[in-house]
Amino acid sequence: MAARSTERLLNLLIALVSRERGYTRAELREAVPSYAESASDEAFERMFERDKAELRDLGYPIEEVSEDPLFPDDTHGHRYRIPRGSFTLPPLQFTAEESAVLALAANAWTDASLGELARRALRKLEPAIGGLPDEDAPPLLQPTLTAHEPSFEPLLSAVVRHREVRFDYLARSTDQLTTRRLRPWGIGSRYGNWYVVGWDLDRKDSRTFRLSRIMSDVTVTRKEFDPPEGFSMNEALSHMVSHAPARTVEVLARPGHALMLRRMASRQQPAAVAGAWDRLHIPFAETEILAEEIAAAGPGVVVPEGGDGTAPTMQAEVRAAVVRRLGSAAAAVAAFHGVPVDWTVKSRKGTRNKLSTADHLSRLLEIVRWVYAHQGAELEETARRFGITDQELIADLNTLFVCGKPGHMPDQLIDASWDDGHVYLSNADELSDPVRLTQPEASALLVGLQTLRTVPGGDSEAVASAIAKVAGAAGDAGVLANAVGARPITDTPAPALADVMATVRRAVEERRRIRIRYVVPSRDELTERVVDPVQVFSSNTHWYVRAWCLTSEGMRNFRLDRISSVEDAGPAGERPAAQEAAAASRPAPGTPDTVEVVLVTDRRSRWIADQYHATRTAVVRLPGGPRTGPAADHEAALIGFQTVEAVCALVTRYGGQLAVAGPDDVVAQVELWVNSALGAYETSEQR
Repeated sequence: MAARSTERLLNLLIALVSRERGYTRAELREAVPSYAESASDEAFERMFERDKAELRDLGYPIEEVSEDPLFPDDTHGHRYRIPRGSFTLPPLQFTAEESAVLALAANAWTDASLGELARRALRKLEPAIGGLPDEDAPPLLQPTLTAHEPSFEPLLSAVVRHREVRFDYLARSTDQLTTRRLRPWGIGSRYGNWYVVGWDLDRKDSRTFRLSRIMSDVTVTRKEFDPPEGFSMNEALSHMVSHAPARTVEVLARPGHALMLRRMASRQQPAAVAGAWDRLHIPFAETEILAEEIAAAGPGVVVPEGGDGTAPTMQAEVRAAVVRRLGSAAAAVAAFHGVPVDWTVKSRKGTRNKLSTADHLSRLLEIVRWVYAHQGAELEETARRFGITDQELIADLNTLFVCGKPGHMPDQLIDASWDDGHVYLSNADELSDPVRLTQPEASALLVGLQTLRTVPGGDSEAVASAIAKVAGAAGDAGVLANAVGARPITDTPAPALADVMATVRRAVEERRRIRIRYVVPSRDELTERVVDPVQVFSSNTHWYVRAWCLTSEGMRNFRLDRISSVEDAGPAGERPAAQEAAAASRPAPGTPDTVEVVLVTDRRSRWIADQYHATRTAVVRLPGGPRTGPAADHEAALIGFQTVEAVCALVTRYGGQLAVAGPDDVVAQVELWVNSALGAYETSEQR
């Protein structure tokens, strides 16, 4: 069915671009084979309207011209056409520097669908690109983009199409869930979080919403609006200020534990007597962010009630926030203990990863343009370029072979051949011109380019000029370029982190070996490693270095803020074949998995299944619990972790948002971790 839909859409496109005079509806019903087979007039009308919308979304401007000026509203008397040249890429040329930043931006996305949009945009721009860097040579500095929130894609679509939206939002100030109606003007990232800015139709004012607090599906309505002139998402993001730490809280830590909290502390007081705990004085700006870190440290730390006595109210506020998280975590773990998981009850639509008709048509048109420019290209090379198998490419060529101009006689069909292992196409001149970017394609690439501006040394003239050209390639330069944005992860990086970043980047550029002391939070351990760094990359809120670890003899990712010291250790060694292959792979935070765990998440933490690459997901419900509504919206996910301690820290960090359903030994360890951390507050004043 999907192949027939693609075939019908391609035949309609060819008909509309091949005849300057155009076709009436009646003529199209006869000219396009699938339309002629429609069971009724109503079925044809629905199919035709849907196909018109699909082609317009792909960037083909279908004109409707009335044949009778006395009855301009009579659509049955209209002729439909796509003027040649109306969808072609405008004249532009990218410099070598601009081409390099385009490649970085296109490869920034870790999300498969958004990454494919950005890379499709890059392929469309290839005729205007002077030359792309060698794909086998990873860039020395690579930002990465992740949009875990389910609301991101529908909101991005609404922003570029200027459509009103509706969603349920959990306000941070009141912790209340309300339905909001919004005209979204722009979407962007700052401080590692995604935000949408727009006009709140109920509050009658502009508002900013953090996507991670959207608790429902986003409904994109048919109501259109005009965004305000002069709006800039980057300017809106710039008005968000990350407050510098202005307060300090006292935390008790067991000697030798809570290494990450110790790195955050401005002052430490070692225990005065055996059996006592160390006192850490930790500066902070936001209570909830600090509470996350303290809760994640588990049983090894506690916030005492009085602290040092200088700010008892603030001390009590932080303590209450931590206890609330631990209490919610304990309740969630107890509630889902022993809950069975039926993996046959899928929580995600089975069609999620299937190729849509529009995506399939886009690929067919890309194949036509590529082969026209590279007649005789090897079949295997062509398939590899589009990320498909040889068999899938042959199926696509067969689809092209049965499509063509109305009449569909042999001399009107696309001629495709590949018998000798080389691909040739002809009789498809109307489809061979480079085409404009669609707004979703341009938006995905623009967000990547905006993100490049946030990396050290990335706000260059090449990035700025590439942004302008990409927006122009979509035909809506000013509005589109200003509708997406990204600002730095932090306003001013900590001096220690800046020094580590500078040393590591220098080692990457000069191919030097370094010795690092590295905190492993999952084991609460300080380790020493000797590594050969190959790349620095960012992932939302954190910077990492990819390096070949001589101890583990494998490629590893190290978070820069967890490196307590770094020093030069001489020239990097010669890379063995395994190291070269690992260096060429895409960066992704994480380490090899050693334990599989069944996590149960609510809607707020469902992104964890995506970030940790869950192998299975399923709907899970509490026995006797509600079957509808937010309280019933839980998902089980099978995820691999490096250590059980990493699972424990995740459960307490996001108190109440997730629990563990198996295996039993892991559940027992998580329960012990959570209850021990919570129980420590009953005896904290005894220390």
